[in-house]
Amino acid sequence: MKLLLAFLILLSLTKIAHTAGSDSDNSVVKPKNYSKIKKLIKKENYSIAIQQLEEVLQNTKFKDDPDVINLYAFSLRKDGQLEKSEKQYKIALGIDPKHRGALEYLGELYVNTNRLDQANQLLKKLENCRCKEYSRLESYISGKKFKRLY
Repeated sequence: MKLLLAFLILLSLTKIAHTAGSDSDNSVVKPKNYSKIKKLIKKENYSIAIQQLEEVLQNTKFKDDPDVINLYAFSLRKDGQLEKSEKQYKIALGIDPKHRGALEYLGELYVNTNRLDQANQLLKKLENCRCKEYSRLESYISGKKFKRLY
């Protein structure tokens, strides 16, 4: 019985860890090429990802999807388009003010542009989530993972 209980606890923890990603809700339908775009970003092909995300965002079905907008903002930021990126993060947060990915990445943008007070305000919004986004932004702000984009 103890073994079964331990297995069930482990299984539930695995499910929690899996769902703790930056996307707001994995059950929402995403564009067909969403995983392909994520792979482009992972390979640092930001300009191609930006083009594809701009096409996706022209579709009424996805224009208000905070995950897609966050991915677009992330790609813009990594491509050095900081002002446009900041605007997109704010749009994503206007749709979903608790979007962990957008909060983390906008915080990183603030660090990169020497706006630590604003980065810390976003960190406070993530404070109670017990999520990887909080830990990563906290490390970024403290300089443990500090990387300038320009």
